[in-house]
Amino acid sequence: MKNFDIRRFCAVARWDLTINRAFYNKMAMVIAACSILPVLYYHAIEILDKVTDSDGVGKPYSSFLMDLDLISVFISVFSGIALTVVLGFMFHNLRNRQGRIAELTLPASNIERFLWHAFVVLVGAHVWFLMSVGLAEILNALLVAVTFDFGDYEYVSLTAMVCKNFYNTLPTAMFFDEGFHLGAYVAIILSSLLGMSVYPLFNAWKYRHNIAYTILFYILAWLLLIVLISAFAVCLWDAADFLYIISFFENVPSWCLLLVLDVFLAGLLFLMWRCTYRLYCKAQITTRRNP
Repeated sequence: MKNFDIRRFCAVARWDLTINRAFYNKMAMVIAACSILPVLYYHAIEILDKVTDSDGVGKPYSSFLMDLDLISVFISVFSGIALTVVLGFMFHNLRNRQGRIAELTLPASNIERFLWHAFVVLVGAHVWFLMSVGLAEILNALLVAVTFDFGDYEYVSLTAMVCKNFYNTLPTAMFFDEGFHLGAYVAIILSSLLGMSVYPLFNAWKYRHNIAYTILFYILAWLLLIVLISAFAVCLWDAADFLYIISFFENVPSWCLLLVLDVFLAGLLFLMWRCTYRLYCKAQITTRRNP
């Protein structure tokens, strides 16, 4: 049963959504709460201030426009954390022995089960996040009409501001030459995907407490990177080799350097997901690492 079959894939999806409905409902509620609660909290405070204010006017709508950016930042940060946690629960069925028995005895191939789990955390969770932001947008529009007397002020989209916060993590073209800023975008995107892919990789290796292990790995990896960079700088500082390296990179075209970097990051991303899949295929009912 090595070949992919769409019917078995759909059967796995129906089985998983039925058996783990409570788990998915909790994840959906957490993601939705990350988008809706900041809006509710802000407008609740504004309504309370308006009621307790002596003239009953409250803040003008112009002040809300400045606060709206802060609301979108909170939504972006909280939702980003929630989506990262979801990645750490990619193989949530394998957390206990009974779940592993049910998962591994399904009449489906490893690739079908693996692709379904990947679809849930990479596509399903992000689609639900966008829908949650849309719900927060509608709720915000209704509460604006209740909270503020905005008159002729133009309504500003909360969804657009949230998307802007997400895309602001990418560098803009002004920091790069016109010939290679697209390659820099690709490098930043691949780096972000690499950072997110660590969570499924650790989840395939360790089924319980894997998020804590991933965070610990990040801390140790950054400390090691800082030590290595410091040691490298100390060894080569004021040395001919250091000047040679600098002159070499100055003579290489920028697009060539970015192309090599993009290929390296794409290859590393492929290897990480390949390793994640191989670890998932080697899952057993009980092991010393996952008793």
